[in-house]
Amino acid sequence: MPKKSSNEFSLVTSGLCHSFGKGAATLEVLHDIDFTMRRGELVILMGPSGSGKTTLLTLVACLRRIQKGHVQLLGQELSGASEKILTRMRQRLGFIFQAHNLHSSLTSIQNVRMGLEVHGPDALRNWQKTCGRVLELVGLGDRLDYFPAQLSGGQKQRVAVARALVGCPDIIFADEPTAALDMVTGRQVVELLRKLADQRGTSIFMVTHDHRILEYADRIVKMEDGRIIEDSSAKILMK
Repeated sequence: MPKKSSNEFSLVTSGLCHSFGKGAATLEVLHDIDFTMRRGELVILMGPSGSGKTTLLTLVACLRRIQKGHVQLLGQELSGASEKILTRMRQRLGFIFQAHNLHSSLTSIQNVRMGLEVHGPDALRNWQKTCGRVLELVGLGDRLDYFPAQLSGGQKQRVAVARALVGCPDIIFADEPTAALDMVTGRQVVELLRKLADQRGTSIFMVTHDHRILEYADRIVKMEDGRIIEDSSAKILMK
C-alpha cells in the first residue's frame, strides 16, 4: 500500500475489490478502487444505481469486512482488522442515512443521546447539556422534548445529523442524506456539514444523486460499474 501521511489523509484505499456470492454465482461489484480523502474535505460520490457507491461506503466505514485490497482509515489499516479494532474505529465516525432512523418513543434529545452511548459512561455524564448544544447547532434548540411524530421531515433529518455530530466524529459518512428533503431543507443540512468540515476539520464522505448540493463539495467522484471513472474538483465540474 502506498505511504500516505496520516496527518493529511483521513482515508486511503488501494486496490480495493469486493464481490458477492460464491463460485459461478460470484459477482464482483468493486474493481481496484484507489481513492484518497484529505482531512476536512467534503467529497461527494455519484453514480447510477448499482454502480457500487453504497458498497464502497460500507467498506470504508467499517460496516463490512475488507475482502481484497487495503483501506487505511484515520491511519488504521482495516484489512484483516479484528472486530475489536473495527468497533473502536466506528466510535470515531458519524453516520447519516436517507432514513433518519429515529426511535419514535424517544424525544429529540433522547435520540441524540444514542450517539453518545457508544463512547461509554464518561461521555454520558453531562449528556443533556452536550445533546442540547448540538440540537441548538442544527436549529432545533426549541424542539428538545419533541417526539419524531411532532417533527417535520426536515426536522427529523436534522435530529439525525445532530446524533451523528454529538460524538465529535473525525469523519461523517452520509448515504443519500437529502433524498427525502425539499430543496431548502436539503441545502440547510449540507450547509451544516460544510461548516463542520471548514471549522472542525471533519471529513465528509457523501453518497448522493442530488445535483442541487454539488456546489458544497470540494471534490466530486463518479462511479460506474464498480470503478471510479472521474475524480475532479467540484469547481471544475461546476463551470
